[in-house]
Amino acid sequence: MADYAALKKRVRELAEKPWDAKAIRDWFSKLVSDGIPKKTVLKDELLARKVEVLERVQRKAEECEFLSHS
Repeated sequence: MADYAALKKRVRELAEKPWDAKAIRDWFSKLVSDGIPKKTVLKDELLARKVEVLERVQRKAEECEFLSHS
């Protein structure tokens, strides 16, 4: 079951975050024009950096969500 208190807290944090809109738009434009970059990641390396990778994916998802509302 979802932790609504934690979700509300995270929404407030994101709403107050100082977004770098230009950098996010530049990254997204490059993604649109060039496509998703291909990376070869070794399974062991990926597992060793799992937390870091998941945090980066979360951050990029939040940036995309920011773009959809700006």
